[in-house]
Amino acid sequence: MRLSLLAALVVFANGARGWDSIGEMESDICKALTNNNYLLSQAFTNQLNVAINSSSAEMRSEAYMLHSICSYQIFLDTADDSWLQTEMFYATNSILAIGSSADKWQYWMSRFVYAGACCSVSDYEKSLGVMTNSLRELSASSYTNGSNVVERAILDKFEMANIGISEAMCIMAGMSAAGLRMGSLATNYANQVSAPYHNVILKFAK
Repeated sequence: MRLSLLAALVVFANGARGWDSIGEMESDICKALTNNNYLLSQAFTNQLNVAINSSSAEMRSEAYMLHSICSYQIFLDTADDSWLQTEMFYATNSILAIGSSADKWQYWMSRFVYAGACCSVSDYEKSLGVMTNSLRELSASSYTNGSNVVERAILDKFEMANIGISEAMCIMAGMSAAGLRMGSLATNYANQVSAPYHNVILKFAK
């Protein structure tokens, strides 16, 4: 409770104003995902902090996802390993925030971002487990992947242009299997994805 109050005080002390709608938030997120200076700016991260306290599960989940991505970008810029634990913390909270709402794109993307955080710390076993379970659940569900601008922007940030969440999960699973030196499984996932990513998985598996 004391930590929550302190976080709220910091947000308001910095004069952060939250987004007025999820549409406004997502427009700003797309801008941030193509501009690292804006992504890591105090103005943007303060707005994420406000969104974390939103009554909307979708806004909370997206805010945590973006904080996770911010943390990894800071790691890339500083080589400070402590940011990888922060990346994992926010990715975990993104999953918790969206809960069991498997009809929302945030449900699936939060798991993808979490798997990415696992790979950041070379925990390929956990990443593979999360992606395998998610792909199984996605296949068995009635979810139809309606396009969302933030989902697309996150996949672009992960250098996975022009593919959907299902293929992205297969790529993450294949890379994780390759990291575990599970050649047959890596090849199986590689055979389910398009040519550029197929080749990357097989190269990493060698």
